[in-house]
Amino acid sequence: MTENVRFYNLLAHIKSGDDVREENVALKNIWDHGGNIMLNLYFYRDKSSKVIDSAYIKDIFDLSTEKLYTSCSVLLRDFNEFKAETTENKATVTKKTPVNLELLEVLKDDITILLYIAKCIDYFSEIKKKTILQYIEQHHPHPQSLSKNYVESCLKALQPTTEEFYQAADNLNQKTPEEAEELVQAAVKICIGDGFLAYNEKIYLAELLQILREQGVEPDVGL
Repeated sequence: MTENVRFYNLLAHIKSGDDVREENVALKNIWDHGGNIMLNLYFYRDKSSKVIDSAYIKDIFDLSTEKLYTSCSVLLRDFNEFKAETTENKATVTKKTPVNLELLEVLKDDITILLYIAKCIDYFSEIKKKTILQYIEQHHPHPQSLSKNYVESCLKALQPTTEEFYQAADNLNQKTPEEAEELVQAAVKICIGDGFLAYNEKIYLAELLQILREQGVEPDVGL
């Protein structure tokens, strides 16, 4: 099993006046802005995202690769190389035959969110698939019209993008708090069903919870 966990398990030392604080973060993005390197970091401690100028970064240690970055320009280079490799690898994947998703359109956003979290590591297990199948059966208005083979072929073919995940999450404001909570509970079940919580799963689950909080919904998911 290969997990895409690069830059999601970082220990950053951030300067604040005369003090330096240590934070466990994930690097969502990094770019050159007019000669200044900017970092979009997700902070695990307070479950928030912030954009920080590299001038405030003392150093960053990648706990996954055990590489210490004392220069954000090197981190920018590695991040861009990793993105290019990931894009190239995805481009070489054989395109699957398109599947008619009409019968699942009513649960499009739900399935997008659950599938994205389930596939954000390269291991779409039977346990995760079973959780999504159960969710569809329980929440589709006409589950009797769906064959198991049809639903499974759709889940196999769909590869939600990050943009589609965030769009689907924003659309949760159309749900009742109870419906949103049931969806997040299914997402949590997917994340912990294999007995461990990968960094990618942790960050996107946290992002989902944050979006719901911004919409005024505080789901009770046992975390």
